[in-house]
Amino acid sequence: MPPFTTQAIVIRSLNYGESDKIITFCTRDFGKLKGIAKGARRSKKRFQNVLGLFSYLRLIFFEREGMGLVRVESGDLLQSFPRIREDLRKIYYGNYYLELMNEMAGEREANPEAFDLLLSFLTDLDAMAPEEERLRMFEIRMLALFGYRPYLIRCGLCKRDWGEIKEGPAAFFSLDKGTLICGKCAKHGVELVSLSLGTARLIDHVSQTELSKLGRLRFTSQALAESRAILPRFIAHQVGKELKSLKAIRDKFETRSSNFETIYEMPALEVLNPIRLPRNEEE
Repeated sequence: MPPFTTQAIVIRSLNYGESDKIITFCTRDFGKLKGIAKGARRSKKRFQNVLGLFSYLRLIFFEREGMGLVRVESGDLLQSFPRIREDLRKIYYGNYYLELMNEMAGEREANPEAFDLLLSFLTDLDAMAPEEERLRMFEIRMLALFGYRPYLIRCGLCKRDWGEIKEGPAAFFSLDKGTLICGKCAKHGVELVSLSLGTARLIDHVSQTELSKLGRLRFTSQALAESRAILPRFIAHQVGKELKSLKAIRDKFETRSSNFETIYEMPALEVLNPIRLPRNEEE
């Protein structure tokens, strides 16, 4: 069979046997792709410095009939993101980007926008200091691109929009339903976290803004606190687990500095966890 060529980013790498590697790629044309690189741990020609985490390359591979793994033939390195590899904080951020992509992307489901998003955020991470805003933006866009965009334009129960909700009690976000819940409907909610309408608007705006314009958006301290309380937990609800790389960020960086805020210092928000009703009473 003829070889295939595509742009790819290495998102996972495992040693296999004495000399091989099992590599998971995020590709622009084929989505998430798993392949075996025969002799990769010994090769000084085909794979040198090409198959490390974060590597952006032009990948050449062959399909293996009846096999789930493709055969990685070679790769031309386009960008290695060396400054990510040299900075511990950047490594932790970058690992979160890779793990989130690995968990949310489907096998062989092309999503060029998701590929472009990952490449853009790795490029920015390589060039700039890590910022919590960027984590939150990446989470929001990933949710939107893979069909989990939070429903924040009106109450998911009574369907009142922002203008009508503003006149009533506080609003909340339902981790269970992935939707905005107004104060009047809160008694019917499950796992609600308080959320200002300003933050709801910002999250909705980020989910739709062109990638090239994301850098113009800014989170207030309140928006960061509220999105920090919502987005990682909502993602964990969708993928069925807390991501290891995000837990590592939380555990590693628990002190404040002038340019880095604690990612997981929970804000003083009212978390209604849970306002749980028996299922037959929620209907």
